[in-house]
Amino acid sequence: MKPLIGLSPSYYEHKEMDRSILGKSYTDSVQRAGGLPVLIPPIIEKDDLALLIKRLDGIVLTGGEDLHPEYYGEASHPLTPKPFHPRRGSHDRQIFEYVWENKIPTLAICLGMQEVNVFLGGSLHQDIPSQVSNPLVHKIGDWFEARHDVSLEQDSILHGLTGLLTVETNSAHHQAIKEVPEALSVTGRSADGLIEALEPKDKNIPLLAVQWHPESETNDVIGIDLFKWLISLSAS
Repeated sequence: MKPLIGLSPSYYEHKEMDRSILGKSYTDSVQRAGGLPVLIPPIIEKDDLALLIKRLDGIVLTGGEDLHPEYYGEASHPLTPKPFHPRRGSHDRQIFEYVWENKIPTLAICLGMQEVNVFLGGSLHQDIPSQVSNPLVHKIGDWFEARHDVSLEQDSILHGLTGLLTVETNSAHHQAIKEVPEALSVTGRSADGLIEALEPKDKNIPLLAVQWHPESETNDVIGIDLFKWLISLSAS
C-alpha cells in the first residue's frame, strides 16, 4: 500500500470564501516518489488535528509566505512583506509539534525549514539583502530562477543521498536561518555562509529540512530523490 503523505497548504482570506491552496508540484512530487498526497485542512482543534495526522505516514511542511517575526520575538523589518495568515502559523506549529514528538518522517521545504528552526527556538534574518554582508543572489523575481551551490556536511542525510559534498540548487527566498536551536545541526551552507539544510541532532527523529524547493528542482538528486527518501521512511 502506498504511504499517505500529508502536506501543509497556504491559507488565505478571500471575502466570504477563505481557502487553503497548494501548488500541484508538491502533490505531483509525492506521487512521482510513490506516495499518496493528502492536503491537511486548517484544523485548529489540536485533538482533531492529531487524530488526522496519526493516520498519515509522512509529512511535507511546504513553502509559502514569510513567518511572522513575533514567533521569534522580533519586530517586523521594514522590508519584510506581509507575513502569512496567523491561522497557517497556528496550524503548521501544531503539525510540527506532533510530528517532532512522535517521530513521523518529515520533509521541510523553504518556509517549512524556517518554521522547524523557529518552532524549536531559533530565529531568522528577515531580509537577506539588507541584513547579510555580501550575500549571493537567493531570489530573482517570484520564481526559482536563482541558483547557487550548497556545501554539504559529510555525515549528513543529504551527503548520504547524493554522494556529493557540493550540489547546485534552485533558490527563491529572501529570508534565511539566523540562530539555530540546540536540537538541530547545520548540514548545508551556501558560499555566503547562509544555512541551506538542517537535520536533528537526534538521529532517531526522521526529519530533513532544506531551503531550496525540491518539488520544482530539475536535478533529481536534490529534487525528487528527497521525496523518495521521505516515502521510503514513511513506508517502513
